[in-house]
Amino acid sequence: MSIQRDLLEAPEKQMVEEVEDRLHGLMQETEQEMAAVSKSLAPDSGFFSRNLPKTNVPLFVYRQNKLLFWSEHSLRPELDPRYLTKHQQVVENRFGRFIVLRQQPGRNYTVLAVIPLEVRYGISNAYLRSGLNPQIFEDHVAAIQPEKGGAAIPIADAEGNYLFSLQVLEPGQWLHAGILTLGLYVLSIVAALLCLVTLYQRLRKSGQKVAALWTIILGLLVLRVLMLLAQFPNNIQDLELFSPRVYAAAWWSPSLGDLLLNEVCFFTIALLVYRFALPIPFRSVFQKTAQKQLWSCIVIGVVMTVLIISWYETYRSLFVNSQPNLDITQNIQFGTEKLLLYLVMVLHTLALSWILRLLLNALPFTASGKLTFAYTWMTVLVLALGWAFWRDAPSGNWIVLFASATLVGWEQLHQRLGMRAGIYSSIFMVNILSASLGAAALYDLYAVQLRADKQRIASQLLKDRDDLTEYLLAQAAQDISQDPLIRHIFNSPWGKLNTVEQKIRRHHLRAITENYSVTVRMFDFTGESFNDLDSLSNLEAYAQRWGPRSKSTNQRGQLLVGSESDPGRFTYLQEIRVPVDFQQWVTVVLEVSPKVTAPNSVLPELLVERKSSQENTIPSSSYALRKGNRWLKTEGYFEYSQLFSSNLFNIPQLYSQGLSIADYHHLGARSNNGTVALVSTPAYGARSWLSNFSFLFLLHTFSLFSLLLLVMLYRGHLIDTILSTFGTKIQLFLNLGVLVPLVLVSITIGSLVTNSYRQDLIRGYTDQGDFVRQNILTSNWGANLFKGRADSLARRINRLAMVAQAELNIYNAEGELRISSQPALFEAGVLSTRLNPKAYEVLKEQGLNRVLLEEKAGTLPYSTIYVPLRDRPTNSPQGYLAIPFFDSEKELNTKLIQLITTILNIFTVLFLLFVLMSYVATRALTVPLQLLTERLKRTSLTGSNEKLVYQSRDEIGLLVHEYNQMLQKLEESKRELALREKEAAWKEMARQVAHEIKNPLTPMKLSLQYLRKAMQDGRGNIEELVEKISNTMITQIDVLSDIATSFSNFTAMPDLKLETLELNGLIRRTTDLHLNPQQHRVEVTFPQELVYVRADENQLIRIFNNLLLNALQAVPSSETPEIKVSMELVDAQWALVAVQDNGTGIPAEVQHKIFVPNFSTKYSGSGIGLAVVKKGVEAIGGSIWFETQENVGTTFFLKLPVVQP
Repeated sequence: MSIQRDLLEAPEKQMVEEVEDRLHGLMQETEQEMAAVSKSLAPDSGFFSRNLPKTNVPLFVYRQNKLLFWSEHSLRPELDPRYLTKHQQVVENRFGRFIVLRQQPGRNYTVLAVIPLEVRYGISNAYLRSGLNPQIFEDHVAAIQPEKGGAAIPIADAEGNYLFSLQVLEPGQWLHAGILTLGLYVLSIVAALLCLVTLYQRLRKSGQKVAALWTIILGLLVLRVLMLLAQFPNNIQDLELFSPRVYAAAWWSPSLGDLLLNEVCFFTIALLVYRFALPIPFRSVFQKTAQKQLWSCIVIGVVMTVLIISWYETYRSLFVNSQPNLDITQNIQFGTEKLLLYLVMVLHTLALSWILRLLLNALPFTASGKLTFAYTWMTVLVLALGWAFWRDAPSGNWIVLFASATLVGWEQLHQRLGMRAGIYSSIFMVNILSASLGAAALYDLYAVQLRADKQRIASQLLKDRDDLTEYLLAQAAQDISQDPLIRHIFNSPWGKLNTVEQKIRRHHLRAITENYSVTVRMFDFTGESFNDLDSLSNLEAYAQRWGPRSKSTNQRGQLLVGSESDPGRFTYLQEIRVPVDFQQWVTVVLEVSPKVTAPNSVLPELLVERKSSQENTIPSSSYALRKGNRWLKTEGYFEYSQLFSSNLFNIPQLYSQGLSIADYHHLGARSNNGTVALVSTPAYGARSWLSNFSFLFLLHTFSLFSLLLLVMLYRGHLIDTILSTFGTKIQLFLNLGVLVPLVLVSITIGSLVTNSYRQDLIRGYTDQGDFVRQNILTSNWGANLFKGRADSLARRINRLAMVAQAELNIYNAEGELRISSQPALFEAGVLSTRLNPKAYEVLKEQGLNRVLLEEKAGTLPYSTIYVPLRDRPTNSPQGYLAIPFFDSEKELNTKLIQLITTILNIFTVLFLLFVLMSYVATRALTVPLQLLTERLKRTSLTGSNEKLVYQSRDEIGLLVHEYNQMLQKLEESKRELALREKEAAWKEMARQVAHEIKNPLTPMKLSLQYLRKAMQDGRGNIEELVEKISNTMITQIDVLSDIATSFSNFTAMPDLKLETLELNGLIRRTTDLHLNPQQHRVEVTFPQELVYVRADENQLIRIFNNLLLNALQAVPSSETPEIKVSMELVDAQWALVAVQDNGTGIPAEVQHKIFVPNFSTKYSGSGIGLAVVKKGVEAIGGSIWFETQENVGTTFFLKLPVVQP
C-alpha cells in the first residue's frame, strides 16, 4: 500500500524520467552519427557507400538546400533546411511528429537527423498502426502537445531546453514500481508457497493425508485468486508476458502469463491428486456389488467424457483468444509467445492425463467381465453423441467420441491381457489424443471463421446500395462545403490541391474509407478539371458520361451508378459546391465505390482499412455471380462453367454450410432478384487436419519425452532405465535407427527445397523487372521519360502494371518519385517519395544492373526489385524502376507451409508406423524370452519341470533346446540328490529327535525312580507322590507331543491353498485371540484403505500366532507385556506389517541364528517356530527381518506383496 501511495502521489516525476532517459540516449547516439557523417562530406561517386554503414538513424545531408544524401526511405518528415534554423526542434506534419537535429559542418552543407516521436498513417490495419514511438514511450497511451499547458508534462533535452509536452491518457499504465519492488512481491509469494509446502509435508507425516491435500489445493487456489483480484503483477510492473495483447479470455485468464500460471496451478493440483488417489483401491470397492458396478461405470464414463469435451473446448478457447495463429497450415513463424502457448497445451495435457489415469484405474473392469465394459461404453457413446447434436464442431464431435471410446477400450484390453499400460505406450496414447483434439479444434474454428468471411464477401458482392453510406456521404458533403481550410485553398492562387484531397479523405470521409475506395475530382468555376485523372477534362463531359447510367438517391446532390452484369459493383457520385466568393464556386465530385479486392490480386492488404488487428483469414479465393442460367462474372482459378453444375444451386446446404466440389469449398448467397454469389476457396480438409495433428503430436512427444528424460536424470535412473530390459533396448535402438535418418533427411530436403523456392522467387522477380524495363525503354516515350507532363506516361505505366500484375514505381535520376501505379502507398505515408538509399548506392555508385532488397511497410515484410533505366548500357541511369512484391513473404510462406506440412505428415506417419513395428518386433523377440524366463523362475529341484516347445532354428530356438537339455540333466541330478538328501534328512531328524526327547525323558526317569524307592521304603504319602509324579509325567509328555508337532510342521508343511485375503481383518482376528487386558496389552494400527494379499489363510494365521506368542514370551515375568501390531502401505505393490514387543531383546551374538532350525533363546523352545514363519512368508513371495535393542524390545517386520481384489 505504501508503494502504491507513493506512485499515486508523485507519478509525474517518474514519467518524465522514463521518457527523458530514453530520449536523451537516442539524441546522444544521433549526434554521434551526425558528427561521423559530417567528417566525410566530399560529394564523390562513393558518397552513399561511404556513409550508409555509419548510420542507424534517419539522416539527411543537404548541399545548398538540395538533398544530397538520405539514409531512410520509410519516413516522411518532409524537411526543408531553409526553415530549420535551430539546433533541435519538433516538426509536425500529416505523417507525424519528429525531433529534428541540425548540424552545419560547412557553409554549403547541412546535416539533419530525425527522431520520430509519433507516426501517422492514412490507413489503419494489421500492418499499419499509427501511434507514439515505442522506443521512447513503450506501449503507453499518451498524446504529444507542442505547447505547455494543462495537465501535460513538459519534456526537455539534456540541457533543459523544452521540446514538447506529454499528456498521459491512461495514467495507471505509468504507475508501476521498480524491479526491486516486484522482486519483493515475488519473494513474498514464494514464501507463501514454501509455507504451504511445509504444512503439507507435516500433515502427511502425521498421517493426515486428506487434510494435507485439501490444504495445498485451497492454498494454491486462494493465492491464485488473490493475484487475479489484485491484478498482479501488472499493478506493480508492466510485463509483456502479462499484457492482454497476446491473449485475453476472461477475468480468470486476462493474459498469457495468467494463463500459464493457471495451467501450472492446475498441473500441480492434478499431480497431487494423482499421487494421493493412486494407492486407493477404488476398483475393488466398486466391484463388490452389481449396483456399485453399474453406477460407478456410469459416473466414471460421464466424468471422463466431460473431461475430454473440456479438453477440446480449452484448446478451442486458446486458439480463439490468442493473437498468434497456431494453425501450422496458416502460419509457420515461431516466437516466444507462440512457444508459451504450446507449453500451455503440454501442461494441460499432462494434468488431464493424470486425472484420466485415475478414472481408468477406478473402472470396475475384469478380465472376463463384459457387462461393466458395456455400461461404460454406452455412457460414453450417449454423452458424446448428445454433445455432438448441440455443438457445431464437425471434426471435434468425432474426435471426442473417438478419444472417449479409445480410452475405455484401452483399459479393457489391458485387463483382458492381464497387464498394465507401460509408460511409453501411455505417453504415445496421450499424445495422439491431445494432438487429435487440438487438430480438431483448429479445423472447426478455421471452418467457422472461413464461412463467416465467405458470407461477408458474398453479401458484399450482391449489395447494390448502402443506406448508411449514403447518409454519411451526404453529411460529409455538407461539412466539406463549409470547411474553411478548403475554401481558403481554393481562394489562394498558390493553394495545393493535394492538401484539399488529403483533408477530404482523412478527415471528412474517414468513417467510410474502411470499406470504400474514394476518388476526388475537382472542377473550377468554369467547369474545367483541376486534376486530369483521365479524358474527362470538364464537368460537362463528366455529366454526359455518368448521367444516363445513374439514378438519384434520397440525399441531395447524390447519384447511384449500378451494374446489372456485376451486382456488387456500384458507385456513388456526390456533388459538392464549395463557394469561393458570393457568385462563384468550385465543384468537388466524390466517386465512392465498395472495395472488392479481386481474388489473388497483388493489391497489398496494407491498403485496406481494418479496425481489427487480426489478419484476413480467408485464403486465395475465387468468386462468381450467376443469374438464371447465365454466369454474370467469374474470377479466380476455379472453372465454374465446367466444374460447378447448375443443379448444385438447388441444394440448401450451399447457402448454409457450403459444398465441397473439385477440391474447393463453395459458399453461396442469394439476393432478392435471384442473383447468386459464389465464393470458393481451396478445401480445408483431411490433409490440413493431418498437418496440425502431426505437428502437435511431434510437439507433445518431444516435450513429454524430454520431461521424462529430465526426471530420470534428476533421479539418476537414466542408464538403468535404458538398460533395464531387452525389449527396451530393442525399441530404443529401432526407434533411434529410424528417427535419426528421418530427421536428417527431412532437414536436408527442407533446406534444399526452401533454397530452391527462394531462388525461383528471386528469378521470377528479376525476370519481371527486366520485362517491365524493356517495355519502358523500347517505347517511343522512353527517351522523353522525365520531360514535360507525365499524364500519358502515368496512364501507360498503369496499363503496364495491369499487364504485369505488379505495382510499378518510377524515380528520376536523383531518386525522387515520379510516377506510381499505386499512389495510395505514398499518400498514406507508408513510404516516402525517395528511392531506397541502398538501391541508390548499388545501382548508381556501384553500377549494378539490378538489386533485390527486403523492405517493410509498417510491419508487412516484402521484397522490391530495383533496376536502372538507361538509354544505353554505358550511360548513367536516367531513372530507376522499383517493383514491390508485397505478397512475396506471403507467397514464400505459402510454399514453405506446403513443404513443411508435407514433411511433417510423412514424418509422423512413418514414425508412428515404425513405433508400431518396433513394438511388434519387440513382442516377437521378447515373448519367447519372457516365456523362458517364467519357466526358469519355476524351475526347481523339488517341483515338476516342463520342457518348452519352440519350433524355430534361430538363436532363441538354440537357447530353448539347451534349456530342455538342462531340464533333462536336472531331473537326473534331482533324483540322485533327493536320495542322498533323504538319507541325510533321516539321520539329521533322528539326531534332532533324540536330542529333543532326552530333555523331557530325564525328569520322567528320575520321578519314576523316586516313586519306586518310596514304595520300597513304605512311606505313608504314596498317593500324594503318585499325584505329583503323574502331573510331572503329563507335563513332560505334553512337551514331547509339542516337539513332535513342531518337527512335523517343519518337515511336512501342507500344500498352499492360495486365495485373496483381506489382511486388515485377518490380523485383527488373530490379535483378538491374544487379548487379555489383565495380563498384557495389545495395540493395533491399520491404514484406512483395505489391503489384500494372496496367501494360504491357515498358514498366515499360524505365522501371526507364532510371532505374537514369541512377543509375549519375550517379556520378563516382572514386566507387563506391551505388544504393538501395525501395518502400512509402502507403495502400491507392498504392505509392511510390524510386531513389536517390550522384551529383553536379542543378544547381538545370536541374532544371525534366529531363523536357523533347532535354535531357540527359550529354555523350553524347539527352535522351529521362526524357521516355520520364515519359510511360510517366503512361500508367498514376502520377506521377514527384525530390529532389536537389548532391554528395550524387538520388532519383527513382514513385507508382503499386495494384490488387487
